[in-house]
Amino acid sequence: MAKENTLMSVSTLLSLYPNSLTSTLDGQLIIVEGFFSDSNNKLYGQYYYDEIISKEKQHKITIQITQSVKSKLTSSSYYNFQGYISRGQSLDNDSRLKVFFRVTKILKHEEEVQLISKVEYSIVQARFERDFPLISDILSDKIDRGQKPVLDVVTGVQSTSKDDYLGQLLDYHFYEIRHHKCNLSTKDELLNFISNNDFNDTDLLIILRGGGSGLEVFNEIDLCKSIIELPIPFITGIGHDADKTLLEKVADRGFSTPTAVGGFLQSIINTYKEKTKVIRAKDHEITLIRKHSEEDKLLLSNQIKSQKRTINAVLVILILFIAIFVYFLIVMNK
Repeated sequence: MAKENTLMSVSTLLSLYPNSLTSTLDGQLIIVEGFFSDSNNKLYGQYYYDEIISKEKQHKITIQITQSVKSKLTSSSYYNFQGYISRGQSLDNDSRLKVFFRVTKILKHEEEVQLISKVEYSIVQARFERDFPLISDILSDKIDRGQKPVLDVVTGVQSTSKDDYLGQLLDYHFYEIRHHKCNLSTKDELLNFISNNDFNDTDLLIILRGGGSGLEVFNEIDLCKSIIELPIPFITGIGHDADKTLLEKVADRGFSTPTAVGGFLQSIINTYKEKTKVIRAKDHEITLIRKHSEEDKLLLSNQIKSQKRTINAVLVILILFIAIFVYFLIVMNK
């Protein structure tokens, strides 16, 4: 059972309420941390409906918040919120139960969550002015429709990043992948690539680079600004686990290595395959049910026909018997 001082991320909270009707957290005061996002909605009843976004920028939950509490909040700032789970009276667009976090109190405001310089923080703020696309949903929705998501993958000229991520992406044929080679030790070539492509049909931009020297290029303010201004989602797989660049921090999703990017892309295919497998099993089950139903209907129909023939034969015999009986009565009365 959750205690009042239990601190949860948005990701953890959502994992506990996938499609649940009940949970051990129901009615319990819990604490959720995340960035506050002002949706600029109107007041409905006594609540505004805004959002809390996870630190890794991949999950969000709708919050119910009163006007007095909202007046103390700043959009894109990081808070610890106290409250409890409430549920809507209807389903969302994905036929899932609507889950809200009703805020009762602001416990903590963390101004330095970004852990970067003030100059770099302006880029982070600009990033929060964009929507936070759920990359998995974007790619899987297109695959579900029988289409191939278009990926523009940027790697270094002599880099092995392509081999690293493709080594994990066994089912790469589910995607339409366009590889681009750039000198990723200086920003100019990458900026030229960005400015010379319109990305009209691109579903996802991926920037891959291994570790080593030269990673400071991904901390360049004008480079990060140019990429976040693109009208498409983008993810990064830069360096090693210990390397954290500004571009990774403002990406729609940042991975520690190119290999991790390949694993992420493959996981979407694995989920699709599992879902397809379940659908096929259900279709087979429905086919068997229909077949058995048709067999039962045919058996019942034959039984009814047989019973009708029996009844008709009995009726004929009965009519003959009555006719003979009447005949004898007439003869005897003469």
